[in-house]
Amino acid sequence: MTYEEVRAEVRGANLVLVGLGEALSGAGNIFYEALSGLLSNKDYFIVSLSDNRAALESAGLDAERLTVPLSEGEDRKSWERYLHWLSFTLNQRLCILELGAGFAHPEIIRFPFEKTCYFNQKSRYIRIHERLPQLSAEIAERGVSIQEDPAVFLSLSAVCRPDV
Repeated sequence: MTYEEVRAEVRGANLVLVGLGEALSGAGNIFYEALSGLLSNKDYFIVSLSDNRAALESAGLDAERLTVPLSEGEDRKSWERYLHWLSFTLNQRLCILELGAGFAHPEIIRFPFEKTCYFNQKSRYIRIHERLPQLSAEIAERGVSIQEDPAVFLSLSAVCRPDV
C-alpha cells in the first residue's frame, strides 16, 4: 500500500484512531508534521506510548485529542476523553492507523485497537511496523499491513509530496 492509498483511507473515514508505538520514540518533526497533515480536518484521537506531546502540539495536533497513558504525570482526564471518543466509533467508518506499536505494551494499543476493529465492521485497520506488521486473522480482511518504518513512511511522503 502506498502513502496515497493510506491517505485515501484516512480521507474516506469519518473518524481516525491513531496509535503511536514505541518504535516512534526518536521520530523527528517531519514525521509529526506529516501526521498532522494526514489528520487535518478529521475527527481523530491519538494514543501514544511515548511522551511526544510537545512535538505533536508543535505540529498542530490538538492536545485534547491525545493521551499518553505511560507518561508520568498523565492525568486520568485524557484517558477518559479517549474512552468517551471511542464509545462513538461503533458503526462509524473508522480508520485505525497503528504506527510502530509492537509488544512492549500491547495492552494499550495493539490488542485494544484490534478488538475495536473486530467489533466495528465498518472499520479499516492499517498497521505500519518495520518488524511486526502482521494482522490477526480476525481482522485481516479489513486490514493492511505495511512492513516499513512508520516514521520513514510518513516523513518521506511529506518530503516527496509536500502538497499532500
